[in-house]
Amino acid sequence: MTLAKDTVTDPDSELIHWDHNDPENPFNFPAWKKSMICSLLCLQTAWVVMCSSAAAPIAPNMVEEFGVTSIQSRLPVAVFLFGTAIGPLILTPLAEDFGRKKVLTACLLILYIFQIPCALAKNFATIVISRTICGIAGSPIINSVANIPDMWKGDELVGLWAMNAWAYSAEFIVLGPVIGAYINHALSWRWVYGIWGIGGAILLLPYIILVPETRGGVILAARAQKARAAGNSGAWALHEKLGRRSARQIIQETVLRPAVMLCTEPIVYCFALYDGLNYGIIYLGVEAIPLIYTQYGLKDPEVELTFFALQLGFTLAIPLFYFQRKATLWRERVEGRKNVPEHKLIWAFLAAVLFPISMFWFAWTGRPAINMYASLGALVGFAISGHIIFLAVSDFTVESYGLMASSAVTGQSFARENICGILCLVSVQFYENVGYAWASTILAILGTIMGIFPFLFYKFGPQIRSRSRYAKELAQLEEEERERLKFIELQYYRENANGL
Repeated sequence: MTLAKDTVTDPDSELIHWDHNDPENPFNFPAWKKSMICSLLCLQTAWVVMCSSAAAPIAPNMVEEFGVTSIQSRLPVAVFLFGTAIGPLILTPLAEDFGRKKVLTACLLILYIFQIPCALAKNFATIVISRTICGIAGSPIINSVANIPDMWKGDELVGLWAMNAWAYSAEFIVLGPVIGAYINHALSWRWVYGIWGIGGAILLLPYIILVPETRGGVILAARAQKARAAGNSGAWALHEKLGRRSARQIIQETVLRPAVMLCTEPIVYCFALYDGLNYGIIYLGVEAIPLIYTQYGLKDPEVELTFFALQLGFTLAIPLFYFQRKATLWRERVEGRKNVPEHKLIWAFLAAVLFPISMFWFAWTGRPAINMYASLGALVGFAISGHIIFLAVSDFTVESYGLMASSAVTGQSFARENICGILCLVSVQFYENVGYAWASTILAILGTIMGIFPFLFYKFGPQIRSRSRYAKELAQLEEEERERLKFIELQYYRENANGL
């Protein structure tokens, strides 16, 4: 992307930029405001991901009410996931070009409105179609982690902890079945959708009122528009020249490039499989875990309380990030280098070992002959590893691809959500046909094989990146970014000099 020459050479043009300590610059928001924005985003994320899994415990009701098969009864969860896979292809560029606040607000409204046809459905097709729309609409908030880099720069410690908190909010997915089961037991399956719509609408109010736009380029573009409306015809913002992409560029950056990277880049496809297995087991467990614990005499909705073991593991994983930071700083001192992508994988070594151990442990202790708390302990261990893998994979991918990271992450997200949807559909049949113990054992074996990825890429990551087909393109983009920043500085000093 290049600047328009007429704008650059026009002596009457005025670049709208951030002033020193500009209060509207998201990087300059006070700590309390950043915390509030992050908290409200996390709250919305938690509510939406729970919405995706809350339909799991009412699958038997779908069989009874609409006469569908067992696999079809799990479509409301699966199609939500398929929707979150394709949603970012359309909605992410809209949020980046026209503002996160506008797009997220519109999408959340659609998501909560479409709980109504789910609750009032006269046929199963209505639920499936509505849930697909809900998944597409929910995808921007599930990817709202992009708001954090809008407010915190690079490796700023508070921003890294905010990323950790956001990841934790996405893991509230395991509490969706708990809440859904109790609503279904107390009221009916229709109220699962009804309460999610009502609750979402209530939670949306503080988001609309209190959360501002956080994408800096969009804020500056709005300022430029106001300045032109006030008579300053030469006012312009860099986002207006660079940020708005053509349809061809959008397709290239959000569809074609992610697809090619997913199929050709070892970092992207290996970690897409690893994170897909990690997250897919969570969705598979949403359906399969109740099967295992009914062996102990637990019934709905009490059997769903076993998901709190996973939530406990996710909670215990949060402070472990402290040790990742310590390990990163240690490696930086030893190597004399900073911002090395491989440093993001250090704490994934623990997860790579704990992941298969916890799955083997769960596989062979989840039987009535062994105390139930033994297998619940395995779920705690798996959740700890899952939280670490989720963050490590994202961080490593972002650091590895820099300005092309959104394409790489989009490719991984597309694969992960589709893997989750497929595993959700076949979960019950898989466990019942293979056997509870052997089904978990197969997952543990896959986790063992994929556990080599963090070690492999830690050692050979630099060589793999240097051979990437995108290495030259990435270097060119980084050079263009440096030139863009130089231009902004030059224009800024030129305007200030004219004002003296």
